[in-house]
Amino acid sequence: MPKASPRSPRPLPPARVSRCAFLHSVRLLSLACLGPLLAGCGPQSPRPAASTSVRPERLAQLERLIELSTPLTETVTSDITDRRFIEAQALLAELSSTDPALGQAALARLRQERGEDLPKDVERVLIQVAAHADPAGTQTLLENLVTQYGAELSLRTEAALAFAEVHPERALEVLEPYVRKGRQDSTMPPAEFLVRSWIIACGKAGRDPVPVLADVATNLYMEPAARVMAVKELGQHPENRLSQQAVSAILIESTGDGYLRRMATQSLLKLVPREDACTILTQVADREGDTNMLFFLRDVLDKNCNR
Repeated sequence: MPKASPRSPRPLPPARVSRCAFLHSVRLLSLACLGPLLAGCGPQSPRPAASTSVRPERLAQLERLIELSTPLTETVTSDITDRRFIEAQALLAELSSTDPALGQAALARLRQERGEDLPKDVERVLIQVAAHADPAGTQTLLENLVTQYGAELSLRTEAALAFAEVHPERALEVLEPYVRKGRQDSTMPPAEFLVRSWIIACGKAGRDPVPVLADVATNLYMEPAARVMAVKELGQHPENRLSQQAVSAILIESTGDGYLRRMATQSLLKLVPREDACTILTQVADREGDTNMLFFLRDVLDKNCNR
């Protein structure tokens, strides 16, 4: 008789991983990705230690800013939190003046602390100080934070805003394809903040934001918050007829997003003469099927069109 072939050993069940261990591994992976971003890309000439070339009083101000941006552990009254916020904003503005050594010191603190759970507000002020104090030294970093996965979204979002403020021309090149795309192929900062960054960069560079904002506002696949921001900004540009066309298209949209359509109504009142706005809103109201929206339109017509 032929011999029976030996049976294959039964595979062992997969090991169970605790939730804490899993989250810890995710955290380590995120930090491993963040390290190369903070270090920059490609070969770089060595920089002197930032702390040796920064004036002691500036370093003391940076430490004070970090302290003010760290959430308090105990409950305090609103007057204390207000004073801390006002002082922090004043310090941030003062430390945002050009000072490359200070910018590198802020980045060094960000690298130094990245193994800990650094408060989001501290990350925010450190990246803002670094970007404004050392624009040339942080351009590649900011661009990489915006476009490359690895760092936490809160830091990447703040980097997008700083990128638009400090390097508007380059930010327009980098951001435009992401701003126009309703569904991203990769993880990106929230679309609302990409739109805000676009608006900031256009203002700094003297570029008309309307063509891109019109695309955002009328894109049904775009995040609602991004569309709302685009619609509000379109209301500030009556000189461009495309603003009116985009807002009017949203008014007759049947998506059920009542808040977006209400914002479009407010923008329309800013974009066209009152008589023209009343004509458009009357036509929309006559065909409106949403009862709540109809009540809103009737109220707008009563207050603005002498009805």
